[in-house]
Amino acid sequence: MRLVISLLTGAMALSLAACSQETQDNAEVAAERAAADAEANAEVVGNELREGAIVAADEISEGAANLKDNLEEADAADADPGDGDLDGTD
Repeated sequence: MRLVISLLTGAMALSLAACSQETQDNAEVAAERAAADAEANAEVVGNELREGAIVAADEISEGAANLKDNLEEADAADADPGDGDLDGTD
């Protein structure tokens, strides 16, 4: 991301070579502000993704715990658990 911003800033600087010093300064300030905004936005997106991943992991853990409980209840309620072999003879 920073590489893209650096390249864009460099390209803008080259295109402004024929402009007045004041115009160049204004453009440089604008580019720096845009880069700062892009960096701040990237940080916000990164934080949101991290928080979403935490919530998703919690949901998956809860679902796995529920599945475990349901399987244990089913095993406890099964009067004929079979011989444990997966050969179709249960």
